[in-house]
Amino acid sequence: MHQVTLLDKTSKTEVNQCLDLLEGSFGKGLDYYQWKHNVTQEYGIEEYTFCVFKDNLCIATTQVIINEMVISGVSYRFGILCDGATHKDYRRLGLFEKLLSHINTFCAQKNVAYVYSTGNAKSRKALLKLGFEDFFSSYKAAKKIRYTHAAMKVYNIFLNVFGKLAIKQKDNIKEIAIEDYAKFYTNQKNKYAITCEKSQAYLKWRLDDTTGSYKIYGAYDAHKTLQAVMVVKRSKNMLYIVDAIYNEEMKYFNQLLKYTSDLATLNKNIIKINSIHNNFKGIKKMLEDNNYKISKAGSSTLLYIINTDFKIPYSELENMHYMRIDKNE
Repeated sequence: MHQVTLLDKTSKTEVNQCLDLLEGSFGKGLDYYQWKHNVTQEYGIEEYTFCVFKDNLCIATTQVIINEMVISGVSYRFGILCDGATHKDYRRLGLFEKLLSHINTFCAQKNVAYVYSTGNAKSRKALLKLGFEDFFSSYKAAKKIRYTHAAMKVYNIFLNVFGKLAIKQKDNIKEIAIEDYAKFYTNQKNKYAITCEKSQAYLKWRLDDTTGSYKIYGAYDAHKTLQAVMVVKRSKNMLYIVDAIYNEEMKYFNQLLKYTSDLATLNKNIIKINSIHNNFKGIKKMLEDNNYKISKAGSSTLLYIINTDFKIPYSELENMHYMRIDKNE
């Protein structure tokens, strides 16, 4: 009855109907979804948006982004599920399951090894019903900067006034270009047992958010050689460390952690810093030394394995480096 179709990005009608559903479901603004779903196809990424249309409405949609992961030197194509939305008048009709099933079949034809989703309380039931399996949990690192409790009002005032005076300028840290970030990543990626590819085109799409909330910072040594990179996203009251790459000298990663704390202190609206990680083998102690509390992320990763030869060794998960590319940071 309900047919799943690939969004025709040359059709203004289809695009507008899809964008209206996304905006009505999540907010954020139409320009955000035009960027996220590569509607103008400005970026060299592999992204597909599937829709169900009825009565001049897009009544359901889900996006899949395909990228490449390298595990112990072997490359696998994988798909990430994002932006699943169903129109409020057409829920509980199995449309999300229908979209997921279609995407799994589509990805098999695209030589994809597995499809994954972090899932939320609403989507996990459908994902598990279709054969997705709980696979692993990431770790969350969180650091409180300010406190919302009234009893901490004096501390917040102290931080806003005197905390800023204590911050020293770090001459070896500066905002860097995507080109420098991509090059540094290429030079560092072989030290990870599991990682994903980050081409310059992919990184440009990933960080060219219409809100302008991403910043890339680099730490340099005395010879002006880049030694560590950190990608930070700012929301209304939080900072998110989206990516962190560093050489063998952890002190440069530590400098970027302290710099991020300074950024949070300088902005009186920032309450805390969050980060999701897997490569904890090298950085867990450094995070704890910088007063980050470590806990398991809320929902585990769900995988639907298409290629039965695909394997992720659990022993290597702590040495997995990955940057999220869905919208729910």
